[in-house]
Amino acid sequence: MAERRRLLIDCRRLQCADEHRCFVLEEHESRYLRKVLRLKQGAEVDVIDGRGHLWMARLRDGQQLELCTEIEEPSQSVISPLPKLGLAIALIRRGMDDVMRMACELGVDRLQPLDCQRSVPQAEHRPERWSSILQEAVEQCERLWAPELPALCSAAAWWQTPSQHDLRLIAVTREVESPPLSALLASQASVERSIWLSIGPEGGWSDQELAAARAAGWISVSLGDTILRSSTAAVAGVSSLSNWRTFRC
Repeated sequence: MAERRRLLIDCRRLQCADEHRCFVLEEHESRYLRKVLRLKQGAEVDVIDGRGHLWMARLRDGQQLELCTEIEEPSQSVISPLPKLGLAIALIRRGMDDVMRMACELGVDRLQPLDCQRSVPQAEHRPERWSSILQEAVEQCERLWAPELPALCSAAAWWQTPSQHDLRLIAVTREVESPPLSALLASQASVERSIWLSIGPEGGWSDQELAAARAAGWISVSLGDTILRSSTAAVAGVSSLSNWRTFRC
């Protein structure tokens, strides 16, 4: 099957299409289609809104796209997968871009950056860049639902933020009594509540953060016998969550 290029367009812009189902491309979108993909007038491209819908469209003149159907009649619609998967990760010095991209490709629904006590001063916080990375990842991996990227949250405020009905997990090291993440997931029935996994910074969680998380009802889990970099731990944990949802739910 021939590859079809995708473009993620905010649903509010799609609603502003004219009576001919056309809407104006932003400069970076037009440049991407014309200069990077080298699409000519009349070329087909798939448009997604990041909310479960896909439309077939045609490039008009390099500056406009024309939807092939009415906005109320998308070519494809899918329900958001359940349970929702969330990754909360402390700001880290290197690897955050890769975490964002790979977590999106693996199907994470929410990505929450955390400011932790042991986050180093050089830790990256680039929400605009991450939003761009997520958009590109959504288009590349053919997701129809784009992940949410909330604003930076302090770890102190984070433990009380998700619903108490969610399954809330915090990755720890050197704690033999903490169950492996895979074993804990295997014991879970299919659930519709959200599942959160929190990953700490390079220096690990502080004692105060661990105590506050446990007091709020978070469950400690292990990601293996070795000490993983934060970025590696995030991807390993998300892989387990994604596989569990795919094959168990």
